[in-house]
Amino acid sequence: MSSAIFIISELLFLAVAHWFGGPPWTVIGALAVVAQTLGGARLGSLTLVLPSLLWLALANTTGNREIFFPYTMYLASCVAVGSIAPSRWPGQLGGGVVVAAFMIIRILQQATVRVLAVELMVAAAILALVVAACTWGRRHVVHVSSVAWHAAIAVAASLLAYASLAL
Repeated sequence: MSSAIFIISELLFLAVAHWFGGPPWTVIGALAVVAQTLGGARLGSLTLVLPSLLWLALANTTGNREIFFPYTMYLASCVAVGSIAPSRWPGQLGGGVVVAAFMIIRILQQATVRVLAVELMVAAAILALVVAACTWGRRHVVHVSSVAWHAAIAVAASLLAYASLAL
């Protein structure tokens, strides 16, 4: 039963991303959902991804297309912290794949070299902070559930990405 709920939820997530954001938002969302699926079909991992739709709602409400970057960084962070393996590198690699897809989309959108360079540097810095926070949390924040800690990291990462739009 939980597998059916997981599949229906991820399909609804992707449908909403496509309907309101279009192909770029759907591609980034699909990568995050696939990464969550590779980690095991857990409802907790999917519930970590679903709040990213708040960025999509904000982009639609304000008409600000730049909000695609915080959406991407939220999902890249979810993937980076979501590895259930003893080694964290699969999640970190997955977060990098989400950022790489974002960069390809931005190239296809004909972003300037300067904009691409800034976005790549900011994204790399945010992912490094995500990895550091996740590592620190594994050692020091044992009393907080991992889903709550991972959600806090993803929210912080996306807010940093949003703040970076001023650069």
